Amino acid sequence: MKRTLGFLASWAFLIAGLAICSIAIAGEVMNVREMRRFRRFEVVDDLIAKNRGATFSALQQQETERRAAIDAAHSKLSDADTTLRDFEDTDQTILVSTAENKVYVRRDRNVIFEAICSTGKGTTLVDKGRTMVFDTPIGKFHIVSKEENPVWVPPDWHYVEEARKSGLRVVRLNRGDSIDAATGNPAAPAREPGVWDLLGGTRPAPAAVLQVKGDTIFAIADGVARELPPGQMIVAGNTLVIPPVGVKQRRFDKVLGSYRLNLGDGYALHGTQQTTQLGRSVSHGCVRLGDKDIATLYSLANVGDEVVIY
Repeated sequence: MKRTLGFLASWAFLIAGLAICSIAIAGEVMNVREMRRFRRFEVVDDLIAKNRGATFSALQQQETERRAAIDAAHSKLSDADTTLRDFEDTDQTILVSTAENKVYVRRDRNVIFEAICSTGKGTTLVDKGRTMVFDTPIGKFHIVSKEENPVWVPPDWHYVEEARKSGLRVVRLNRGDSIDAATGNPAAPAREPGVWDLLGGTRPAPAAVLQVKGDTIFAIADGVARELPPGQMIVAGNTLVIPPVGVKQRRFDKVLGSYRLNLGDGYALHGTQQTTQLGRSVSHGCVRLGDKDIATLYSLANVGDEVVIY
């Protein structure tokens, strides 16, 4: 009987021990799971914090840009307001609204003409440390001259801008220089005849070069000179060539339409070939009008007329 009781007691202790071990193991498993769960929470919290930080930074950047744009707009409106406060309606005045992209002609306080136009796009171009802003200036101006069939002489920045659009580099062709027509690099000097040439050997034909002669540019190859067409961009390999001022290749016809009213400092009201962009701020600072409108404005305008841009 005692032996039976002892056997049963041993089994009871064994079962109790196993139960305690199971509970301990289960608890440890739960602890591991909880630790993993908390670790996942930490990772998620960390990601959320990072995303919040990135979002906050992005929002800060957007807010900074928004405030800068608002400040610029306020500054422009302030300048326009000052200009209009100082404006006195004379016998005839031309008004240009950069906000509306509209041109008006007032005579004796009545609007006798209005037209849609394009004004400066407000972008910038940095070239060799110089920053150019393509905006239509605000203020009072006067028509200093009138031109029929104006010729456009592109400034250097036009070539730089066009080259960057096409992924090209630029090189200036100065008078007295020679540029390799295939590469845009400085042309190699002509080689003097050698012994092999005197013995009747053959040598490769010299590469074509670009040179300025008088008021035009020639491509010269093997002693034959070919004049390049006027009013066209010159591309040599991966290089856009900037011709010197005064040559035919630097003069572009019909780009400015049939009429131009000059305001000085390179600014003007003129026609355009890009009529689909009228009504938008897309110019480099000048005021563009359609053919019929610039013709009408040209007939109405007089040298000396006041032009108010606001």
